[in-house]
Amino acid sequence: MPRWVGQSLKRREDPELLTGRGRYVADVVRPGMLHAAFVRSPFAHARIASIDVSVAAEVPGVRAVLTAADFPEGLGAQPCTHLFAGQHDTPYYALARDRVRYAGEPVAIVVADSPHLAEDGVEGVEVDWEPLGAVSSVRAALAGGAPLLYDDWRDNVAAVFEQDKGDVDGAFAAADVVVTERVHVQRQFGCSLETRGVVAEWDEFADQLTVWSSTQVLHILRDLLSDVLGLPEHRIRVIVPRIGGAFGAKFHFYPEETAVALAALATGRPVRWIEDRLESFVATVHAREQVIEATMAATRDGKITAVKADILGDMGAALHTVGYGPVWLTAVMMTNLYAIENIRARARAVVTNKTPLGSYRGWGQPQANFAVERTIDKLARELGIDGIELRRRNFIPPDAFPYQSLHHVFDSGRYAEALDKALERFDIEGWRRRQRELRQQGRYVGLGVSCYIENTALGPSRILNAGGVEQGGYDIARVRIEPGGEVTVYTGLCEMGQGFTNGLAQVCADYLGAHPDQITVVTGDTSSCPYTGYGTGASRSASVGGAALMKASAKLGEKVRRIAGHMLEAAAEDLVLEDGEVWVAGFPARRVSFAEIGRAAYLRADQLPEGEDPGLEEIGVFDPPQMAWPYGVNCVAVEVDPDTGEVRFLDYAYVHDSGTVLNPMIVEGQIHGGVAQGIGSALFEELRYDESGQPLFGSFMDYVLPTAMEIPRIRIDEQVTPSPIIPGGTKGVGEAGAIGSPAAVVAAVEDALSPFGVRIRETPVTPERILRLLSAARGAAATVGSAA
Repeated sequence: MPRWVGQSLKRREDPELLTGRGRYVADVVRPGMLHAAFVRSPFAHARIASIDVSVAAEVPGVRAVLTAADFPEGLGAQPCTHLFAGQHDTPYYALARDRVRYAGEPVAIVVADSPHLAEDGVEGVEVDWEPLGAVSSVRAALAGGAPLLYDDWRDNVAAVFEQDKGDVDGAFAAADVVVTERVHVQRQFGCSLETRGVVAEWDEFADQLTVWSSTQVLHILRDLLSDVLGLPEHRIRVIVPRIGGAFGAKFHFYPEETAVALAALATGRPVRWIEDRLESFVATVHAREQVIEATMAATRDGKITAVKADILGDMGAALHTVGYGPVWLTAVMMTNLYAIENIRARARAVVTNKTPLGSYRGWGQPQANFAVERTIDKLARELGIDGIELRRRNFIPPDAFPYQSLHHVFDSGRYAEALDKALERFDIEGWRRRQRELRQQGRYVGLGVSCYIENTALGPSRILNAGGVEQGGYDIARVRIEPGGEVTVYTGLCEMGQGFTNGLAQVCADYLGAHPDQITVVTGDTSSCPYTGYGTGASRSASVGGAALMKASAKLGEKVRRIAGHMLEAAAEDLVLEDGEVWVAGFPARRVSFAEIGRAAYLRADQLPEGEDPGLEEIGVFDPPQMAWPYGVNCVAVEVDPDTGEVRFLDYAYVHDSGTVLNPMIVEGQIHGGVAQGIGSALFEELRYDESGQPLFGSFMDYVLPTAMEIPRIRIDEQVTPSPIIPGGTKGVGEAGAIGSPAAVVAAVEDALSPFGVRIRETPVTPERILRLLSAARGAAATVGSAA
């Protein structure tokens, strides 16, 4: 039985972080270090006629001003690692060469003695711009005669993905009821507490480039830098200090990382760039924005027989590191956790003159969940069936696993049980009674429920590679017992605030027989940490990284048993390993410590069994056979003030099934954070552009994040269905809270406003938007009354 896995142990990094002793990229100081700032395009679309850097170069303290013309002639384009079939190339570079395609695109880098002097240098760079026509929405980009972002394309569609399952046309022809819902999910971004940053240093004597970066993908960053710069991987070292949040935005390989590295090579001195908050709004990848039309067919008794989905993804100006992967994932997740046998999905990735789209917690899953759950609510109204009951009738039953969805194979699930548990936790009948009572008092209370499924344990590598992903789905872990008995775990995964290293220590403790306090987990250095195929993302740290560590720890435990058995003159199978000590079962006095075993393994070969190699170190590799699929339910109660549009939370209950949980406290923290971001998606956050492609944001006055004042107290419960395909049964939970929460919150707001006939098809549901919807609904009612 596991002793440490499943316990809510305190995070060991918290004292360091809470006392302000964490060391981030902005804290990296190197001898002779210079500072960088970027000249960025003020236009959404323009040609660069010329760039004059002469004035900037004369600014006191400025050491170099570089444009694309100063970079090596053979410099590669920024790579895209997700190469889906049929997609166009959208080449972009560390610095724009002859054309910019979004406001904020970097065109020059200024390197100076201080950040302020570098900014002074930026003011001195003169660019002769030739503005071009811009498109700032998929509607405008697809319109006839729209300006083209890439001259050799016939339109602004970068890629089209289509996939069918079953007899879709037959199911729709035979349907009793067909409903269509069209939703728009707004543009957001992973707005972490720490902005991006990079330090680059070239050592001409060691012939090595060292890069410190706030990234989720240290090995991938190294490899992509190698591709672009033409340097062998072994001459590039990437170090990742503490990361102040990432949420997927730091999964990407950015132009600034290449430009800062080239500036270090050009000047021969270390160069540091820290993104300021204004830059982050236009320079960090955006996410989410899609227009989805979903059509459902059903029988009169509520069996959903088919779904059709047409998805338009606003990719911004280029296909960034992960290509149009999030839009693709939306397309293949358009059945959610329901047994819908007939499905047709089409996704079009459309380029616009906006910051490129990329990764954000959940990838394309929140959009798919929102579209499916909102369409089910509409179908329930059309059929006159309670929405909760309609969901229950269409769940994939427990005996149907493994279940083939449109694209993926779901491993396990007990969806109806999770729904029942959530409804009990929420007290749905009690809330329905209170809702009726409060409406009689003139208070507009609404209830919302959504169910979700989450894609975790991303892999296997062969499937990813066959689909065009030039990254692996495996993980490698290395574990070593030191001569003094302490344990060191090395992982290529990145700790970015999610606390997964604590869970890894608990896994190692159980499978090696150590105490968690003996274990140090080392991350964030390509020179010491083993390669990870996909980096840190897709909720795979605990499932894939944990499984790799289980294998390594178990193998090392076998060697410990052999050595201890020799020292104790006992059979290895009769030994107990626990808390860093080994004893004979039934005879606890006959024991040796890991320290004694360590000294024997490293220093006293005469104490080892005949033929046993010195040392105590093993590696484990895990490439999942398929992905794992956690799931859950959100239940929400809100009150809406129809005079102000204010939404206030009254209750929030959440039930999840994430398989085996390593550390419940950390899992609950992940859910709280994900739900907070989902509430931001539903009610607050939006990156808006005007028709010319100019951003209408630049601070937190324009881009509103929810605070602790707006986030409700979430009551969390769990059920445990271990994954049958992941050693240990862990499924992952990193993105769960963000996936299903927007649909539940919006459903609750719509339910609160149902007496007015309001229907919500667009997020965020801000007070301004609520008041507009109410005004339109009242106007429509008045028109109908006048006609009558």
